[in-house]
Amino acid sequence: MAFINYAGVSPHMSPSYSQSTNPLFQEHPSPTYHQPPYVYEPPIYGGQSFNQKSFVAVPAKKKNIMIGLVATAVLLALGIISAIIWYFISSSNCIPCGKDDACVNPSHWCDGVPQCRNGRDEECFLLANSTFVLYAKSKDFGWRPVCHDNWNLDHGKQVCNRIGYSSDSYSSYGSTLASKVKSSVFLKLNESLKTRDTYQKLSISTRCSSGLLVTLRCIDCGGRSYISNISQRIVGGTVANKGEFPWQVSLQIDKYHLCGGTIIAPYWVITAAHCGERHPYPSLWRVYGGILRQTEKRTAKAHTVEKFIRHEKFNKRNKDYDVALMKLKSPFKFSETIRPACLPNYGQGFQTADECWISGWGDLMEGGTEAKSLQKSSLPLITYQDCRTSYYEFITPRMLCAGFEEGGVDACQGDSGGPLVTNQKSLWWLVGITSWGFGCARPGKPGVYSRVVSLLDWIYLQLKAHR
Repeated sequence: MAFINYAGVSPHMSPSYSQSTNPLFQEHPSPTYHQPPYVYEPPIYGGQSFNQKSFVAVPAKKKNIMIGLVATAVLLALGIISAIIWYFISSSNCIPCGKDDACVNPSHWCDGVPQCRNGRDEECFLLANSTFVLYAKSKDFGWRPVCHDNWNLDHGKQVCNRIGYSSDSYSSYGSTLASKVKSSVFLKLNESLKTRDTYQKLSISTRCSSGLLVTLRCIDCGGRSYISNISQRIVGGTVANKGEFPWQVSLQIDKYHLCGGTIIAPYWVITAAHCGERHPYPSLWRVYGGILRQTEKRTAKAHTVEKFIRHEKFNKRNKDYDVALMKLKSPFKFSETIRPACLPNYGQGFQTADECWISGWGDLMEGGTEAKSLQKSSLPLITYQDCRTSYYEFITPRMLCAGFEEGGVDACQGDSGGPLVTNQKSLWWLVGITSWGFGCARPGKPGVYSRVVSLLDWIYLQLKAHR
């Protein structure tokens, strides 16, 4: 929950931060699974028989071993042949779980119930880029955009539910020109099929008659009623205004603020995994939204927590995979002061030097006292290479850095878990989760944040698994 001080490591300071235009997104390999070797142990034979014609004793063990080996070879051959026949018969009607050792019948693919151990059979829809273009996964053609032909409200609600959102939070659907997407193959609804399942109705097509693709808003996120001059650079932080950061929440134990968090859905708050290192029990936490000053919690609703879900790969040493989700027992009622930020969509890029904003009730300076009112600061993203130059091997593809070369603006103790947001296409997007840093606002030592776009698979899997 505090920024981690790696003073003993003494990493070198970065001489300068370059202003590259490369997007801050990198893929990371999945773990490899190995099938355990098969061990065969032949049976043990004993006894002895005789050749009646020559009266020469023939060892029964040797004879029986030969017979056993021949029989075993025949059985193994038959088994292999049967396995091959079964594989071709079954695999023609079974979709493999990637590197998992199982496969799923197409009728169960994307049915809302995870069949694969990694939940991959439920990764059937995703939203891409800042325009929310809908993609669906075809067994043979991979991810393809969905044609707008025959699309309606019911299809939109069904897909959002499959992605992980509640039907109650559904916002709207729209369209964008197919020419804006580099794809010559689409997935198109076939309304002649007698099924209500949207996914089962999709089929491959090289033509999209309307020339339009589906865009989908599963939740009304990223908006706010407060209007400010977002181009102004804030040095050191200033007090935020009411409704300026409606997604910001205060996470507390025993009436003390410990961490920040971000509202992403009525029942869901995202924060840092390390906030729960010492306090993993959900019943201890209280979540306050819509407040500006800490004294307002006396009259604000305290939301209790049903589940505190930390990423299973969270690394305590370097804070890799520093992300957690809180599921509340009662939902937030959205208003002008309580609204969700948008999770970034797949493939969405955030450029270095883009102006981002951090907010929280953390310490006003390194070693200082915590803020009584919500603070805000603006700062730019910096390149991944400059981030690694500042912190060496501590930086992983699940992290990004933001800050100024000269320091002076940063998150600090108590801001952990809070949002790093930016404005893109008039919406506010959650770019990062406040994670750690070397002190607070030191020159050459930017703040480190969990890169949300690289954690989307895990986030959506939890939303589906813990409805």
